[in-house]
Amino acid sequence: MKVTTDGCLFGALQPPLPEGGAGKNILDIGAGTGLLSLMAAQLNPFASITALEIEPGAAQEAAENSAGSPFKDHVQVVQQDVLVYKPAGRFHLIICNPPFHESQLISPDKNRNKAHHSATLQLSQVFPLAASWLEKEGLFTLLLPFYREEEALGLCGEQGLFCKKMIRVRQTPMHDFFRSILFFGKENGQFQVEEMTIRLENNAYSPEFKALLQPFYLNL
Repeated sequence: MKVTTDGCLFGALQPPLPEGGAGKNILDIGAGTGLLSLMAAQLNPFASITALEIEPGAAQEAAENSAGSPFKDHVQVVQQDVLVYKPAGRFHLIICNPPFHESQLISPDKNRNKAHHSATLQLSQVFPLAASWLEKEGLFTLLLPFYREEEALGLCGEQGLFCKKMIRVRQTPMHDFFRSILFFGKENGQFQVEEMTIRLENNAYSPEFKALLQPFYLNL
């Protein structure tokens, strides 16, 4: 699975936990090859991170990526279906970049389907799990196609979660929004809406994007 620009942006936008995440637990649902887990580990070097991935090949690659990183002692890769996973406790941060394309064209590659479609996991299944596993002061963060933003906002209310912040992402100033990054919590409060543009009209990365990704990219 390739690394996507929007996935990297999502990882960079994760909120650092206090004191480097000491004593805190983070869950990455659908970890893929472990990109988001490793970015979360860089932001929170003392947190315990569980990278949950159903597809064996991706889980193996995530384990190899973790083992070759400075954060190998803090990232545990679990190859399991999230629907049967039983966590030992609650999490202070839950990250999810779920299958995107419900009811759209399905690839003949079964493993690719698991990674990119909702044949094995529905968005409506993610919210109850996040709500039950999240600490009272914790955050559940979600990356979705922009057209599913309204659906996610409806589902969060059904589970007693509140959207605290929404970042709408476009490729360039000339494009429409194509991704939404959503931040949910159990406590109601101020709701923020922000916008992010990845590239300028000359195709160079925007200053905002560069500032966010600079700590994670060798060359940007």
